[in-house]
Amino acid sequence: MHPIVPIIMTLGATLFFVGIAVQARMGIRRINIIKLRGKEYKLWKFVGTMVGSGVALIMISVLIPKYISYQPEPDSQANQSLLSSNLKYELESTISRLNLNNEIMTTALKRFQLEYQEAAQRGDQNTMDLLILEFAYRIRNELQNQNYPENQIEREVERITSILKQAVNQNE
Repeated sequence: MHPIVPIIMTLGATLFFVGIAVQARMGIRRINIIKLRGKEYKLWKFVGTMVGSGVALIMISVLIPKYISYQPEPDSQANQSLLSSNLKYELESTISRLNLNNEIMTTALKRFQLEYQEAAQRGDQNTMDLLILEFAYRIRNELQNQNYPENQIEREVERITSILKQAVNQNE
């Protein structure tokens, strides 16, 4: 929801109820003219303006989300690591030991964590499996480029993916 919507809705509701309250109070006293800031207004014009403005503002606040898109800034909490301190330390030590702490892998890791968390929240097992396969493929390629033995590559890939899976399981 656009952050301006509640403000406009509150202002509209306030104007509407003030108009109704003025009509009720002045109608009981049988006052037909209101003096406001040195000017005289007829009661029906004043009430009509207040109630009409209130209704118009409420309608505008309802239509704003339809015509004005709003993208909130990403939460600082959403960008923070989804890992507990123990898992974070284990993952960082494994990645640094394997010399995988370059910018490409860091970006891929953050993207994997966010997308995997979203898929886990939706319960989308197919997407979760595909994300694991994609991230494992990236790790394998990086380790193959560094000439690691094949059995060590598979062991390290399994270690890293299991750490990431544990993190999501803890957050659920």
